[in-house]
Amino acid sequence: MSEQTGPLRRRVTIRNRAGLHARAASLVRDTVLKHRSRVTLIKAEDPSASLNGAPRADATSVIEMLSLGAMQGESLIIEAEGEEAQQVLDALERLVECKFWEDDFAPDSQQTFPG
Repeated sequence: MSEQTGPLRRRVTIRNRAGLHARAASLVRDTVLKHRSRVTLIKAEDPSASLNGAPRADATSVIEMLSLGAMQGESLIIEAEGEEAQQVLDALERLVECKFWEDDFAPDSQQTFPG
């Protein structure tokens, strides 16, 4: 069994219309809490820039994640350390890719109402 020498990182792009809002951040937190890993979200404005000084949020804190202000089309770096770092990265990437199931809750935001 090989030892992990540092955090694992994965870049994801927020795809859902509402961005990383309260319900989405709660789903991230719930996913992280199911794994034995420490997870940080990093909002790197420029993909080629250093991550030093980039805004960060503990992925178990909804308030910290909301403070990133991650909107549709923006990238986040998910950084994970611990026994299940790879598994939690995979789970979070799936969550982002399925748009936090936003379409299941608001399938047609352009819907008009009579009145």
